Amino acid sequence: MEFVMNKVMSIDKDAERYRKGIDELIKEKQDELEKTILDMRSNFEEESKIIKSTISNEKITKADNRAENIIKEKEEGLNDINAKYQINKLKIVDEVFNRIIKSL
Repeated sequence: MEFVMNKVMSIDKDAERYRKGIDELIKEKQDELEKTILDMRSNFEEESKIIKSTISNEKITKADNRAENIIKEKEEGLNDINAKYQINKLKIVDEVFNRIIKSL
């Protein structure tokens, strides 16, 4: 009978050690999983920043290009107006001068 009791107690101790081992293994795996999740979250945030920065830079580049095109268009328009003025300047001065003289 004592042998059976000792055997039961030994099995109980082994079961307790096995349970503790399983608990420790579960804790280790849980810690690994949490670390993996944190690493993934960190990587996601970094990649997100890079994507946002890339998109932002692309939009800024497009806006800069558009602004340059608008500036070129306006400069061309001003140059056309200036060229037309230079061509017609003498004519305009003559007309104004003739009007002033005729009004006197």
